[in-house]
Amino acid sequence: MTRKLLPTSAPKPIPPEFLEKFAAHGWRRVENIWGRSTVMAWRKALGAKRMAEARKRYLREHAK
Repeated sequence: MTRKLLPTSAPKPIPPEFLEKFAAHGWRRVENIWGRSTVMAWRKALGAKRMAEARKRYLREHAK
């Protein structure tokens, strides 16, 4: 039986401006800035629901 080893690299800390940038610009922008795999890891840590709510709130407040 082969066991899968745990990753040895520490996860990148989530920068304070990440959620703000995501709310203002969406997925493509933050993926271009930090990379898809990093953004997906942060999404898992923050919660997809929380991120979606922040985006919707931003769009509502800044609608023209």
